[in-house]
Parts: sequence; C-alpha cells; structure tokens
Amino acid sequence: MTMKHSPLNTWYAVATAHEVGRTPLARQIAGGRIVVYRDSRGDAVVLGDRCVHRPVALSDGRLDGDDIVAPVTGWRYAPDGRCVSVPTQREVPIGAAVRSYPVREDGSFVWVWAGEPGAATLRRPPATDWLRDSNWATFGSSWETNAGLRLLQDNFADISHVAQVDAAIAPPVLSGTDLPPLDVSVTETSVAFSRQFAPAHVGSWQSQVMGLPEDGLFAQLEEGEFVAPGLWVDRWTVQADPERTFIFTHALTPISDRITGHTWSVSRNFALGAAAQGTLFPIFDAYYRRVKAILEGMQSMIDTDGYDEGVGLAADAALVQVRRIMDRLVADEAR
Repeated sequence: MTMKHSPLNTWYAVATAHEVGRTPLARQIAGGRIVVYRDSRGDAVVLGDRCVHRPVALSDGRLDGDDIVAPVTGWRYAPDGRCVSVPTQREVPIGAAVRSYPVREDGSFVWVWAGEPGAATLRRPPATDWLRDSNWATFGSSWETNAGLRLLQDNFADISHVAQVDAAIAPPVLSGTDLPPLDVSVTETSVAFSRQFAPAHVGSWQSQVMGLPEDGLFAQLEEGEFVAPGLWVDRWTVQADPERTFIFTHALTPISDRITGHTWSVSRNFALGAAAQGTLFPIFDAYYRRVKAILEGMQSMIDTDGYDEGVGLAADAALVQVRRIMDRLVADEAR
C-alpha cells in the first residue's frame, strides 16, 4: 500500500448543500483548486479556480447571472467553463476555458467527480438519505485534518480503539478483552462489516439520552461500511424495544496527499429534540477533535519516519479489505 494518491474516478463531497450559494466558494480537491457556486436556477456549478489569462482565483471574483467574472482580468466564464468574453477585445481567444467538473447534489452534499468526466455518468454519488429524513435528528461539523485520506479510512475501519481514545464515550462492551469477531463482506468497491455483542450495560450518557435504565442489559450491534473512497458510514444499535440507533456519517475529501476534508454527522432515531442534542454535541465534537489530533500526529510521524504497515490483528479484517480496494482503484487509474 502506498500512502500517496487517492482515486480520482469517484465522487467526493466538496461542500455541504447549505454552504453553497451565490457567493463563490473556494475549495480544493486532490491538489486542484476549484470554485463552487449556484447559478440563477439554484444548480451547483464547479469550475477550476484559476483564470486562464492570469494567476488569479475565480473564487475572488463575482457572479453576473450564471457566469463568474475573474478579478483583475475581467474574463467571464460560463457554467460549462468556457470563456465567453474578455474586456479588451471582442473575440475570445480560441479554446479559452477552465475545467468544468461533473457535479451532483442530493440535498446534503455537493458531490464532485475529480477524474475522467465521461466516467462520472457510470456511477451515482453515495446515498445519505437519513441525513434528510425527519425520523432522524442530525448534528455535526466539518474541518480539515492534516492527515492523508487513508489514515482516516484506517481509523473508521476499526472502532475497537475508541475505548483507548476516549473511555467515557465508548460503549462498555468495547472495553472487553475478547471482542466478538467481525463479519466482513466485500464487493468490488465497498466493504461492510458487523459485530454482534451479547447483552451488556450501556454507558451512562447513553442511558441518559436513550431513556434506558443504567442497570439494564442490552444486546448491541456494531455495523460499518466503506461505501466509497469519499464516504464512510457506521451504525451502533442498542437492541432495546424500540431499537435506538446512532448513524455516524463521514464525508471525506482528499485535499492533498496529506490533508483531508472531513465532514462528520451523528444521526439518531430517538430523543429527537434539542435537549438531547445539547447533551450529545459536546461529547462527539470533543471526541472527533481528539481523533483529528491523533491522526495528525500519525501523519507527522509518517512524514518523518516513513510509512509502515504495522503488526496486524483480527480486528483489522475490514481495514485490510479497504486498503486493497484503494490500492486497486489507484492502480487502475495509473494504467
């Protein structure tokens, strides 16, 4: 496995839907600068963020109707990337254009295809329907993590370390010395796994927000899925009556080989009101910030000492499969 490069022929979420409007938004994907905005119909547009005449960012320019006008140069670009006018002459230079990226929007994210444009029609962006379902309450945040995409994927592929990172947030069953085996299933482009825990106590914060007795014993189900290079989804279900489930959604975007955009969301199908969110948000925000710092420390060590696969464990079963898929996707694009 190489710690360099991420596949390009896939969908990455470059922004949440509510972030994108009529003000040009600067982003990066796989080392490339892009600008994101909405046209007059409300459709998202994604273009390369550099005027072809001078090295100025279109994201520092302005919108005029559906077009974006570069600062300093005044060159105007249509939503398909074509330059349609320049201020100093009537004729537009032949072939003057910035890159236009395939883009899809699902109400939660603006997804961008960073690879071969024609291949985008062959795959749909991953589904995240629960983020827009009134039966689920969702909160979250986003930031850039100074670590490569694969380090984040490794982290989500094995949650047994949660008890070591933050014992207070971890379900007590994760602190056991003999965890149940993972049931792992693999397709050409995805990895799903699950682990069933015998009845046990839940954490005190869980019993509080879930309305469960602290001395109760409940079977618990862990599920995780590497849906695509840009999306990881985990579920934790306490099998009470009715079942209480958390869904942890991670939209991941490779900004560079060593920086990853991370938008995380925590959804729940119980205690849908603001009071529960007031309890839960600080818990998870602090946890994911701690994970961010740990991953950035790992990347710093790799940068200094080089990459090492490490000694494997049974809990790495899903992680190994994710690495294989990522390696194959990158290798296929290099041919």
